[in-house]
Amino acid sequence: LLQKLGFKNRRNLNVSFSKDVSSNTASYPFVSLIAKKMLNGLLLQLNDIAKRKIRNQKVWDEVLSNSYEFYTDRRESENWTPYLAEYSFDGMIDKTELMFKTLLKDGFPVSTWPDLPPEIYDKVQYHLNAIELRNSRLFLSIHSNLSIGTMIKNQKVTQDIKKDFLKLNVEWNSVTRGEWDELFRKIENSNLLQSWVYGESKENCEDWKVRRGIFTFENQKIAIVQVLEKSILGIFKVYRINRGPLFLNKVDSNIKELVFHELSKFGNLLKGSILLLNPELVLDGKSLVLMKKMRFYESKSSAWTSAFIDLTKDLNFLRQNLDSKWRNMLTNSEKNELTLEIGSNDFLFYWMLDKYDELTSNKNFSGISKSMLLQIKNNQNEKDTFLILRAVYRNEAVAGICIAIHGSSATYLIGWNGELGRKLRANHFLLWNSIIQLKQMGYLSFDLGGIDQEKTPGIAEFKLGMNGDKYDLSGEFWKL
Repeated sequence: LLQKLGFKNRRNLNVSFSKDVSSNTASYPFVSLIAKKMLNGLLLQLNDIAKRKIRNQKVWDEVLSNSYEFYTDRRESENWTPYLAEYSFDGMIDKTELMFKTLLKDGFPVSTWPDLPPEIYDKVQYHLNAIELRNSRLFLSIHSNLSIGTMIKNQKVTQDIKKDFLKLNVEWNSVTRGEWDELFRKIENSNLLQSWVYGESKENCEDWKVRRGIFTFENQKIAIVQVLEKSILGIFKVYRINRGPLFLNKVDSNIKELVFHELSKFGNLLKGSILLLNPELVLDGKSLVLMKKMRFYESKSSAWTSAFIDLTKDLNFLRQNLDSKWRNMLTNSEKNELTLEIGSNDFLFYWMLDKYDELTSNKNFSGISKSMLLQIKNNQNEKDTFLILRAVYRNEAVAGICIAIHGSSATYLIGWNGELGRKLRANHFLLWNSIIQLKQMGYLSFDLGGIDQEKTPGIAEFKLGMNGDKYDLSGEFWKL
């Protein structure tokens, strides 16, 4: 009860590593009515709780790596949600016990698990493996209510002397569209939201002001960022960075930290401003710890998940890499007398726009607005932003997709599939031909435009069947 009210027990530093806490078991375990009601209330939150536990595990991995040079390979456990963060020492019991005592002394919520029952110790010779596993592992709590701030407060701070001498420069609004587009083409996996045409369209369509910054280090351009700005009542400013900054090449973590430190200055309560940041950072402990060090708070909105197709790879390889069921459906679609139409002309664009309008009005669908799509088309330069692919069956258009082009990359933006199109597997036909077309045009990567397994599980399953390189971004943050 005291813990529920916010009072915490004083941590016992004399806990024995080798002694199990309790060997008592319940003869007739039961769940109380209150507990059942609590569990029922948590059912709808299970996915969010699972995501939070995975995020917390990533933070612990980063903390242990930084402070204790202990590294953990989680590649084999990416498809399940952990109960506790497990750290294995491969049979080195003495080292495990030493780390346990060190973490306990440093204030970490460390424990052993499981508590082995008495019959295990009664016949040690029959249970050597179980005892070794118990004594060569330790665990950290990853409870969903555990905050990152609490997790890193005991982290040992190692001052990097090099960082004090790093000189980072940033120039604002001194770049032309041509220069921006040229830098954009150098980014390995760019996105539409940081493109010049998107910022200009937000300015024209939704009254945002746009700031464009170029970061340089030792006279080399290292990163670009597009910041949206809006004034509220003339006294408060909102700054928003969508999927930026974008780094031109891989940079040292110290330099990256300086870039985010510079951007964090946009959020300043004393100056009457808030920064809403959705950084182009993959979901890992390093990114989450960095955001907390910069004094950002996490938003509760879902983090962006997607996958991209590496267009530098051979077409035969990409086809063989498709999920077998997906590939079979593609083969069937290619036997269905579908005709492919490709282009960026007004006819195809406005046809796609009408179908998108039907989709959004009938399904209570939320996505990029129709007005923004029109504005982007109007603001595009001599190079088209949109590429439309349409599947036609016996003179009837049965499906279509719109792809956004940005830099050396492309993103699946919107799509429509009619009833006949679904029967003919037209979307499989269109997605595969998108890969062929984009590869022929010289683009390097094709982003599948978001994967949400909770809100749109059918679409998510369809995209996952392409077996692209899946990624998760770190989430949305804010700072005052």
